[in-house]
Amino acid sequence: MAAIARHAQRFAAHAPPPASASSAPLTPLAPSSYASHDALFRRALDPLTRQRVINAFLTHPSLLHWSAGAAATLVDAGYEKTWLQGELVVPYQADCKEILIVLAGALEASWVSASGARVIGEYIQPDSVINIIPALDRKGSLCDLYARGTVRLYHIPREAMLDLFEQQPALMRGFFELICSRNRELNDRFRFSRLADFSGRVAERLLSLAERYGHPVDTGVEIGLKLSQDDLAALLGVSRQSINKELRAFADRGWIEIRYGQVTIVDSAALLMVREACE
Repeated sequence: MAAIARHAQRFAAHAPPPASASSAPLTPLAPSSYASHDALFRRALDPLTRQRVINAFLTHPSLLHWSAGAAATLVDAGYEKTWLQGELVVPYQADCKEILIVLAGALEASWVSASGARVIGEYIQPDSVINIIPALDRKGSLCDLYARGTVRLYHIPREAMLDLFEQQPALMRGFFELICSRNRELNDRFRFSRLADFSGRVAERLLSLAERYGHPVDTGVEIGLKLSQDDLAALLGVSRQSINKELRAFADRGWIEIRYGQVTIVDSAALLMVREACE
């Protein structure tokens, strides 16, 4: 097991330190509600969801060589659980004893500064397999993970994964490749955030959210997540005033529409040109 942890440390990529932002953190449920929540919302897996969790492993490009049996071994060791809006699923630097698969909803990966400002690293979409690095290296969660809306997660114990790797060491290659691919994604995002101007960064984030959570409407593609301007400011690490000014400029040009926290991409080609001009 120590060898696995050492390999994981070697390939692990830590997210870049967040910039400051002015935004209030999500308010989690009171601790007294956790026990009753667990009793009400933890449940066994139905066959269709079980296959979906298996597919979350098998369809990832880095894990294509895995067998269905190997994925099923992990899935059968876990359980499904529903989390409510604002619940803190995993605190920053807490021991991560489980791999998580997002079945429905979105997880907010964020940090809170000493002054109380919240900075959002990402919204994690359904079918994502997460918490791999902290589960392997045992050095604690890389961020706070909050439920945005009602979120269904599948929890797989760390020991089940380590036992599987001990029995079938060749499977570790896929996880190392997965970690490497995410490291490259983080590097690309970090590079873009440093090279792009503010308009390019806003355009890139809106297009990314639309790709993950968008659904077609009469005027374009509506981002399914309800995001306040505080949320968008925290996502970009800027002030609310800055993001408000830029969104108004985008709306005035007819590129987006904003109504009651819902953002609709009206002219994705225009946003794409803004983003590509920074690459």
